Amino acid sequence: MTMRKKALAVVTALSVIAGGSRVDLCNRAALASEGGVEISINVKDEGKEISPLIYGINTGAESKAKNGAKALRVGGNRMTAYNWENNYSNAGSDYKHNSDDFWVGSFSGEERRIPGKVALEMSSKAKKNGIPYKLFTLQMQGYVSADGNGEVSEDEAAPSARFKEVKYRKEAPFSDMPDTEDDYVYMDEYLNYLIKNLGNSGSETGIQAYALDNEPALWKGTHPRIQKNNTLCSELIEKSVELAGVVKEADANAEVFGPALYGYMAFVSLQNANDWKKIKKDNDYRWFIDYYLDEMRKASDAAGTRLLDVLDLHYYTEQKGACGERSCEHYDRDDCIRARFDSYRSLYDPDFKENSWIGDNGAEFFPLLPNIQQSIDKYYPGTKIGFTEYNFGAGDHISGAIAEADALGTFAKYGVYFATIWQNDAKCDYQINTIRLFANYDGEGHGFGNRLLPAESSDKDMVSVYAAKDNEDNGRITVMLTNKNIHEATAVDIRLDSDAAYSSVKAYGLTGESVILKKYGEFGSIEGNVVSCKLPAMSVTELVIESAENGGRDSVADKEENGAPATESSISDPDGKKNNGTLSTVLIIGGIICGIIAVATIAAGLKKKKDKRENGGDRLLK
Repeated sequence: MTMRKKALAVVTALSVIAGGSRVDLCNRAALASEGGVEISINVKDEGKEISPLIYGINTGAESKAKNGAKALRVGGNRMTAYNWENNYSNAGSDYKHNSDDFWVGSFSGEERRIPGKVALEMSSKAKKNGIPYKLFTLQMQGYVSADGNGEVSEDEAAPSARFKEVKYRKEAPFSDMPDTEDDYVYMDEYLNYLIKNLGNSGSETGIQAYALDNEPALWKGTHPRIQKNNTLCSELIEKSVELAGVVKEADANAEVFGPALYGYMAFVSLQNANDWKKIKKDNDYRWFIDYYLDEMRKASDAAGTRLLDVLDLHYYTEQKGACGERSCEHYDRDDCIRARFDSYRSLYDPDFKENSWIGDNGAEFFPLLPNIQQSIDKYYPGTKIGFTEYNFGAGDHISGAIAEADALGTFAKYGVYFATIWQNDAKCDYQINTIRLFANYDGEGHGFGNRLLPAESSDKDMVSVYAAKDNEDNGRITVMLTNKNIHEATAVDIRLDSDAAYSSVKAYGLTGESVILKKYGEFGSIEGNVVSCKLPAMSVTELVIESAENGGRDSVADKEENGAPATESSISDPDGKKNNGTLSTVLIIGGIICGIIAVATIAAGLKKKKDKRENGGDRLLK
């Protein structure tokens, strides 16, 4: 390195201004004097496989997540009473027990009556937006809407003319078009129809997986017009086994997800199901998840085929802000923001006590992921973990992006197979762009690697770190960093334990000043496989570090010496707006400032030498 490069490495800082946001990207020498966070990454490790299906969404945000999300789910309360023959569904207690055209309201009258239109549209949207894996919810409860004539009164509760009965098997030849005049809706005929029109799970347009209905523990409360009593554990198993068998008969390679448990009390006891206490006592189960896995394994053994591929769970944080409200939106309160930063820790951290009703009642099965894996290992080994609904809040704030990044990193670390965020479509841009940061950070198909590397932060409360490499490109390391310092940038040293030499770094990320995912360009110095930078306050930053053997380019100091400064650009712009920053001006000003700093540093050094000569030794400079 030339003397000029060394000087630049000491004093150069790349400042990027985008829509009023200042992002400082620094070098190692500057960090050394600031006492920053130390990060170590074992690049020599083989790494742990990461499922790309954790980067998923629920329907509604397809266009926002275009070429970013890897999985799409159609589900929710509206799916339980959805009639595939005519596309009517019932809202249940969510909205006046209304039967209507909710799922197909945007289509013409003729299109609304195309059988299975919701699934057909899902396939079309997934293909259009580059989403390869599709999970569609099947009806298992027992009744679906017969019409779209509005509110269903208590007197019209099923069985009545307002609903049709669901049968899993037709026991008769399938029709290419369903009979909408009879009293039944058949699930095997439905699957046959979808496969004929879309192809099987192995095709591009086909559906890769099916969910066994939605949140059965809440059927009585959510859908009282079709479910009069609390769902029994035995009832759920009986229905699950039969419908799963129908799916495997129709498409042996399609994955089955179940039982879509809504949350903690469903995990524990199926919402205090009437038969749970006896089942638990007789079998010495810890929680309902044990029983469900055990029964599905027994049924699979009897059937000679696996009937459950993915344990389907929903998880919404119950963590309260310091204000006492669950997942609050007090973005002007630091203590409430910090509560969100901590919320994901209930997934993995045995030392964390969640501030919630769960924490107040002992949180017996927290941390959640180790407890789930323990049950799988004991009762149905090989079952995968899926969170088909989850959300840590603040989709319209940078704290939500940080929580999302930590959730995705945790999913990767603990081997979660599938995750689709249940997003608030009007306020989810930070969350969707965090998913994009992992799945397609540059808009050109590159994402977080597919093998997770061991990575440690010296201050996990301040900076979380997740690192990965890719089987197809071992010369590239990706490092995801969340800075939880609310008001100040945080300097970090990233030490790569590797036999390879790394020579270039790029950065992509999100800050509080803009929801737009940005590429900051190359930055920082690499000396002896140590990368140094300064993370913006409250931010998610992905570093892409490449080896010299991989064609890694020179550092920013080299680029600037050759008259080619790093650039900044927009990767995602959900609002259709561009931040045309004043980067060139900033770089000029930054150069002037760095020059002033350099002069001041040299002057201070000369004064210190003079003081030492005059006083015969070191002394503190005031």
